[in-house]
Amino acid sequence: MARPDDLVAAGIFATRDGADAAWGVLAAAGIPASVIAEPGMVGRRDYLVMVHRERLDDAQALIAAGRS
Repeated sequence: MARPDDLVAAGIFATRDGADAAWGVLAAAGIPASVIAEPGMVGRRDYLVMVHRERLDDAQALIAAGRS
């Protein structure tokens, strides 16, 4: 299990569906990830896709490719 300081946000999404889609791309590529909901302003939520720090660059590249 990773220590919390080993995890970083690879992407921040406004919807759970967007975060789940990014999670699916990472899972298919074999990159462990999790989705965490963070409270935002005025009842809004942000959804963070968290990965291990050493996989951040790969994860962000895959998420960006999935968004285009």
